[in-house]
Parts: sequence; C-alpha cells; structure tokens
Amino acid sequence: MNLIRRSILAGAAASALTISAPAFAQDKPVIAVLPKTVINDVFMNNVAEFAKAKGEELGVEIEVHSVSGHGAIEEQVSTMEALISRDVDGIALAALDGKGLAPAVKRAAAAGIPVVLIDGGVETDEANYVTLVGTDNVRAAGLAADYAASLLSYEGKVAQLEGEPGSEAAAHRRQGFHEGMEKYENIEIVSSVTGHWTTPGAVEATEAILSANPDLNLIFASSDLMAVGAAEVLRRSERQDIIVVGFDGIPEGTDLILADRAAGDVSQSAKGMGEASVEILTAIARGEKTAADFPKKIDSGMQLIHKWNVEAYRRDILGITD
Repeated sequence: MNLIRRSILAGAAASALTISAPAFAQDKPVIAVLPKTVINDVFMNNVAEFAKAKGEELGVEIEVHSVSGHGAIEEQVSTMEALISRDVDGIALAALDGKGLAPAVKRAAAAGIPVVLIDGGVETDEANYVTLVGTDNVRAAGLAADYAASLLSYEGKVAQLEGEPGSEAAAHRRQGFHEGMEKYENIEIVSSVTGHWTTPGAVEATEAILSANPDLNLIFASSDLMAVGAAEVLRRSERQDIIVVGFDGIPEGTDLILADRAAGDVSQSAKGMGEASVEILTAIARGEKTAADFPKKIDSGMQLIHKWNVEAYRRDILGITD
C-alpha cells in the first residue's frame, strides 16, 4: 500500500511514520517504471536503466514493465490497471498514446497513486499527475529545423520521419519542425510521414519518400533509430548528397555522425528523465514532499550534437570512451 495513504489511514500513527526511519526501512517503496517499450527502443531502455540505478541508490524497489512494441497501447493500459490493483507506491509512465492512457492515469490518481509522466503527456487534468519530466519537444525540433536550414544554406527540399501517431512526443516534434521551417520561405517540406519510431519503419518510409521526391535534400528523423533506417536507405541508394539529422542523442545516432552518415543530432536526456522521475516519486512515497511541491513540467534538457562536439558528448554524457 502507498505509504502516504497508509499514514492517512493510520491517523495518529501517521506522524510516527513520517519521522521514523526504521519504518521506511521495513516497508520499501515500490515504484513502477513504464517506458514506451524497451524492445528495439534504445532511448527508452536507457531511461529504464537510469531509473533502476537511481532506485538502487535511494533504496527503493524499481519494477520496469515494458510492453511488446510502440503500438501496444492496450497492453500498457492493462499494465497500469494491474499496478493500480497492486497499490504500488508510484508510477513513472511514458505513455504510448496520450489519449488512450488518460483514463488509466485518472484511475491511478483516484486510487491515491502518484504518477510522473515521462517524455510526453496524456490528455487528462493536471490534477491527475504529479509532473511531466521530458524534453521540450517543440523547442528541440525547432532547433533541428534551424540547424537543418543552415546546412542547406536556407534553400531546398526536406522530409520528416515522424514518430508513432497518437504519441504526444511525435506530435510535438512534428509541430516544432514544421513551425521552424515556416520561417524559411525557400525551404519546402515535401513529405512528413511516420516511421513508427523504428529502423524498419524508417526504411520503408524513406524508400517511399525518395521514390516520390528524387530531388530531396535533407531528412529529419524524429528519433535516432529512424535516422539509422534513413541513413541505410541512402547508403544503399548511393545518395550521399542527402543530409540526415536525427533526434535522441543515443549511441546509434552519434555513430552516424562519426561515420559521416548524419550531420547532426538533437539529444534529449534519458538520464534526466529516469533519475528525476524516481527521485520525485520516492520523495512523495516517503512523505518528504507532496505533488504540490513540484512544477507541472520539468524540462530534462537538450543539446545539438554535431561533428565538432560528438566525441566529447559520447565521453561525458554517454560514457563511451572508444
């Protein structure tokens, strides 16, 4: 049972629970982490790993519950329902679909279980969750648009590989890139289609884009795994004239930059998302803070990666030394 609610039900004993360290040692908070999926999603896997490491540091039990893929919305809803029934002490959720997961988040709130959203929001009242920890995807994709425009000397034809339809992160990255490109009258977005966040999805989408737009100049991939797919199609097609820009800042994306197969990558912080969500839920579960102590949005940060800083980024942020 959630420690905050146990304290309330215990009445006068609540104050003893709040100040007694041994009580917490005997009743270890259980925090569930629901990434979108850790299957073929390196970024979400990294978020989960950072969350687990932070939980171990803080002395709480972290359970990672992954679904089978980015389209498994009902599976994620069922997982949420099971966690609510178990009365876990907190849930960190990266929702696959902002609308589809909204009722489950509302039910968690009604059950007194604090929910921290990761990477993207859900279509529910702010009172139903503690905070959203994630990248400002509109601003970050706008940065990608400005960088892409500069690479093209502010003239050319571009395409975007979007994320999974229904995902707030996908929608915001589309919004940011399209709004960013609207500033440049000599740049045209000739195609903007989903690659489903995956490398195979990006391969299929890129092949279709090139077939319809052989004079394309640049592809912005809304995730690094999609950038990998786009770069592979360009390699097979011997189209080194088309520029690739990615989004995520995971090793696969930086590998493309080192290999001169991508010109840049907008990084987001898996570490910031995973660690902050666990820290917040732990503080609430232990009665050290309440949901009201946190802002409704926490920006986990972003950075533009390119050939001049990619090695330092890999060393300092990703811990890659080779």
